Amino acid sequence: MSKRRALTGAVLLDLGVSPLFGWDIFTGALRQELRASDTALAGVFSVGLVAFMGAVVIGGRFADRVPPRRLAAVAAVGAVVGLLGSAVATSVVLMMLAFGVLVGASSGLGYATAVRVAGTVTTGRGLALGLVVSAYAVGTAVLAPVASALLASVGRGATFALLAAVLGGLLLVAAVLVPGDAPERRTRAGASDGGRRLRAPVVALWLAFGLGSAPALAAFAQAGQLAGAAAAVALAVTLLNVGNFAGRLIAGPLSDRIGRPATLHGNAALLVLACLPLAFGAGGPVVLAALLVLGLQYGALSTLTPAATADVVSPERFGTTFGLVFTGWGLAGLLAPVSAAALAPAVGFEGVYLGFVVVALVAWACVGAFTTMTGSRLRERA
Repeated sequence: MSKRRALTGAVLLDLGVSPLFGWDIFTGALRQELRASDTALAGVFSVGLVAFMGAVVIGGRFADRVPPRRLAAVAAVGAVVGLLGSAVATSVVLMMLAFGVLVGASSGLGYATAVRVAGTVTTGRGLALGLVVSAYAVGTAVLAPVASALLASVGRGATFALLAAVLGGLLLVAAVLVPGDAPERRTRAGASDGGRRLRAPVVALWLAFGLGSAPALAAFAQAGQLAGAAAAVALAVTLLNVGNFAGRLIAGPLSDRIGRPATLHGNAALLVLACLPLAFGAGGPVVLAALLVLGLQYGALSTLTPAATADVVSPERFGTTFGLVFTGWGLAGLLAPVSAAALAPAVGFEGVYLGFVVVALVAWACVGAFTTMTGSRLRERA
């Protein structure tokens, strides 16, 4: 199977499993229909996030052994059943099962499979991963206005049913395009780069990914408060998302050209640069520019982390290893927004982001440790 066809399938797979992070689109309708509180509806997304992270970990392990086509088919069935269940759910508990568990887990499995396909290409790996992880962000961005319009015109049930039909069809096409053969397995001797000597670098990359994602994840949840003026809230959210998308597209091919170590260090420096204006209470255009840079850094890190993982482990261990590294992002997503919101009343968002400057410097140190321990592999395989 050609690289282009497999990569197209991986891009479509990530597009098709993207509804999870568009959850907030549906909460207004569900609040009225289910008579549910904001806290209860937030619980649905929390369940989905945990299911997503767990499926990336487990799915990554399966992706090293099972044909991508089979995993894509499972993700398609889970997503369709979850969306149809969301169309008819009559309680928050049922929404947690349908959207949280089924859609969340299907999203994680599809994401892990798509990243595994892109991460094991032999040339242009950064570009391939950039396209695939960008597709996930694009899917959510396209879904938002479409689902909002459908909710207003046909209601919650029909909206979820239509999404199930369209995304199910897209996922079936993706399943046809991704490879149908199981990944090749090498001998134990050929897989020595996945052994004990990579444990410390993987821990360093795990820390770099988690700590490096935390400031942006907090900003996504608190963009309105950071922007200050009510009129700037929508622009702040837009700039974060524009930066996120641009960073995913730019970082991959850039790292193919100048090498992963230089790009990772540049990304770490960008994080410090983005946090400093927020830590010193900047306002107006300066804070908006900082949010754009923060989104750019986060998007770039989302591409660079799987690319760096693929550079230093053997292909047959990539899915498993990236699944473990990805839990750093999951923990940051669970802890950073909540911690920032809890601390802000006491120290202000300036104090929160002053703390994030320290976090950013520690993340940079972890990048330094990772690139030092794996420098030769990164240079050879980039």
